[in-house]
Amino acid sequence: MKNLVISALIPMLVVSAYAQQGFQAEALLVRPDGKSFRAWVLATTATDIRFKTTAVSTTSTDAKIADFSTIYLDEPAEYTEAMDLFEARKYKQAQELFAGVKDTYRPVATLKNNYHTLAAFYEMESMRKLGNLEGLATALQSFTKEPLVRDDHLRQLELYVMWDAARAESWDKLLAIASGRDAEDLPGYQRAQVAYNKGLALQNLDRPEEALLEYAIAMTADAGSSEQIAKDAALNSLRIYHQDEEVQLAIANWGTENEKRTSPGFTRLTEAAALAAFYEKFLQTGAPLPENLRQFLKFTA
Repeated sequence: MKNLVISALIPMLVVSAYAQQGFQAEALLVRPDGKSFRAWVLATTATDIRFKTTAVSTTSTDAKIADFSTIYLDEPAEYTEAMDLFEARKYKQAQELFAGVKDTYRPVATLKNNYHTLAAFYEMESMRKLGNLEGLATALQSFTKEPLVRDDHLRQLELYVMWDAARAESWDKLLAIASGRDAEDLPGYQRAQVAYNKGLALQNLDRPEEALLEYAIAMTADAGSSEQIAKDAALNSLRIYHQDEEVQLAIANWGTENEKRTSPGFTRLTEAAALAAFYEKFLQTGAPLPENLRQFLKFTA
């Protein structure tokens, strides 16, 4: 009898261990028969949930998560604010807010689609957008993906392996990972990531012409909405043009009797000039072209 009592207490003790002083998250709890009610969730584990039936109640109820067909947490105002900053491309501020939401909502981290996990995911996305691949690699080590439910979120976690190869400058590995995604039907922002990383690998493997094709895809896959990727792809493309001996010859011969407008170098020079102008008009966002690449602005067919 004593053992049965102890066994019955264990789930409640575990939930108590997950609880956080003063924390409660408003939610809608739906039973399998369709009946629902509002609740204020205090803590969860993989199998159990503790909640109150009013915001000011001093007593709580323990139940099994399996007792409910749906547990829908209301979106926190601070999470909404962080998403607004993220969508406004204010990634540093968004990252800081997501980190706060992640810590606050830790008591419900085991629920599907919970705001601890979602905030942690978008904290990593903010790091990726900022180019903080070291921070992303560190954050990924402690991230638990099981509560995520959206396919694009889960696929993005897989793409982080690709970004980590870029961070480590493992170009052969990066090319293999990115090429493995060529046949997939990806949303634009993920296709841009794959194309950019494939271009980066090809550029560093001394395959510049192939790299230019991938960078072009990276700049156009989601109509430039992946602004940092588009910017980096444009700059890397201009660096490839700048290192091209035939382009340098076309620069030297520009406007002279030796100019050959039908030469591959001349064609690539005009491509570089158009890309440089596009960068200055649409992509620079306060960071103008480096001086050695600005010279392309002088050349038009």
